[in-house]
Amino acid sequence: MTGDLLLLKSLVEKDLKVRYKRSVLGFLWFLLKPLFSMVVYTVVFTRIIRFGGAIEHFSLFLLTGLLPWNFFASSLSASTKTLLENHKLIRSIYFPRVALPISAVIANAVHMLMAMGVLEILLIVFGHNPGLSLLTLPVAVLLLAAMTSGFAMMISIGNVYYRDVAQFLEVILLAWFYASPVIYPLGADLIPARMEAIIKFNPVAGAMEIFHSIMYYGVWPELWAWISLVSWTAVILFTGLFIFKRMEPSVVKEL
Repeated sequence: MTGDLLLLKSLVEKDLKVRYKRSVLGFLWFLLKPLFSMVVYTVVFTRIIRFGGAIEHFSLFLLTGLLPWNFFASSLSASTKTLLENHKLIRSIYFPRVALPISAVIANAVHMLMAMGVLEILLIVFGHNPGLSLLTLPVAVLLLAAMTSGFAMMISIGNVYYRDVAQFLEVILLAWFYASPVIYPLGADLIPARMEAIIKFNPVAGAMEIFHSIMYYGVWPELWAWISLVSWTAVILFTGLFIFKRMEPSVVKEL
């Protein structure tokens, strides 16, 4: 019995040491996360979400936004540890290390595409017939995956040096979710005009609007959404590749 307790204690200590190794804030994350969540929920439910049945088949509308968002968020979360978890492989042989964070994105993209297939069937059953705009869905998926890969490269590098990156990402994604048109549409007078103008500068805002337009509404997405998605994808993918290639030699030594 005593041996089991000592083993349990050892495992708990090891987990905590690994989780907060090189973490600047350390155990303060236990306090900061719920505080941050409290602030976000307060703002969301008192300033933004003031609608309920204004959108027909709201659950399906939610899914058309949640599927690409979950892909985006899950890919970023998975990419944080890709370099750390494969440090032995990285030290053993040479290969394009950038493939590690990208592989996490691709794996999540496969899951998203399968889920979207099921969602499209549900949309048709409930009368949301697809239009010709559905043909542009692969382009939207490819652009979102490319932009996500750029973010994933930067996050995987950052987490090697600062374990706070993984912790900080969780709270950032929470705020980012509500600051994106995932659960609410733009241009429907459901949120203040000034806030909507700010939200459009969000890197994933264009992508969310495109998926809503293509899948839920069955119409062609607005031009601003495509311009936003293409522009942000180019900037973030290039930045991610640049940072990863520049930092790769020192990261290998750090691992």
